[in-house]
Amino acid sequence: MTDCNFTAESAAQHQAELNDYLQSKSINQLFIQIVESLLIEKPDNPIGFIVEFLQKKYPDQVCEKTLVGSEVSNRADLLKKPEDSFDEDDLDQEEDSESRVLETSIKLARAKKRKAVCSEVALDDQDEIAEFEKAPDAKLRILQVLQEHFLFRHLEQEQRELVTKAMSKVVLKRGEIAFTQGEDGDHFYVVDKGSVACFERRDGSEHETLVHTYNPGGTFGDLSIMYNTPRAATCRATTESRLYALPRKAFKVIVMKTTIEKRLHIKSLLQNVEIFKELKEHEFSKLADAMQEEAYEEGDVICRQGDVGSSFFIIKQGTATCIQADPHGNQQEVAQLTTGDYFGEIALLASKPRQGTVKATEKNGTLKLLYVERTTFNRILGSIEDILRRNQAAYNKFWAAQI
Repeated sequence: MTDCNFTAESAAQHQAELNDYLQSKSINQLFIQIVESLLIEKPDNPIGFIVEFLQKKYPDQVCEKTLVGSEVSNRADLLKKPEDSFDEDDLDQEEDSESRVLETSIKLARAKKRKAVCSEVALDDQDEIAEFEKAPDAKLRILQVLQEHFLFRHLEQEQRELVTKAMSKVVLKRGEIAFTQGEDGDHFYVVDKGSVACFERRDGSEHETLVHTYNPGGTFGDLSIMYNTPRAATCRATTESRLYALPRKAFKVIVMKTTIEKRLHIKSLLQNVEIFKELKEHEFSKLADAMQEEAYEEGDVICRQGDVGSSFFIIKQGTATCIQADPHGNQQEVAQLTTGDYFGEIALLASKPRQGTVKATEKNGTLKLLYVERTTFNRILGSIEDILRRNQAAYNKFWAAQI
């Protein structure tokens, strides 16, 4: 599509296609998870850190889904070999193959970048962020916008409320400019009243082309809270308008601080799990970062008796009930589970049928669970059985309890 045909309508359609892809593949959530980890750990080798992060967080997808063309064929041939011919050289060859694919993927991603952006130096998570009072209805409108926006949708409600408090009011008269194309951007905006038009100058031309108009509920300046990137267009109020602006510094500090607090909270829950008593501090950190979160409503079944289990669960918030059926099919409630309780730990050791059915019973809200798959656990920490063997007495006690 040439510039002369790049109308406001085509721009909106193109933006919609991009948003559909980002949402369907959860790209933005993944992207922010990576950035959060980078800001917290501050690794000397960020590329290597990202590769390792993806391998630990999504082992199945990294190892299986990134293989293309001949790599898939080579792996398939490798898996078809008889068991007695599968030696260490094969494993080394497979790992080298996957490394080459990852390296190629990174190079392709770099080559396809439309415009260069530069990540800002990580901020001290203890920096104080200014808070701005807002009328209750204005606060509610902002929260509704953030809940639907890809950059904030994955955040906890508490995080979104902190973001809302950090947004300051900006009033623009008709014709007044919010920012100009080419200048450094460091604010994200929500339109609360009025309208703001976005104009772009192309190829050094003095002529401005209307790209998009943002009405109440609209947002612009998304990339500016993630990167030091020049503004791609000029945004000008077409009527008297009221905006709410979020500075990049506030966004990063809020995300970093709440992410660190979340990690510490998950670690505290994990440290109360009996089979994890032998884990070291750095292992608890790795496991905390690998835990996924899922929400359930009242009556939802988390796991069913008789199904083969592969996940371990901890209740982060809410309540659940464990029910067992006897050989005659009679069901009996055997446990009430609440915040900090856990279940399914045997699934980390072996693929065995679940001994009971667990249902969400939270009546005043949503049951939030943290969970980890056995494959993910084994990849980042090794076999749980080997960890248990660090304390033979605890190992024997655990297996005795399973009899």
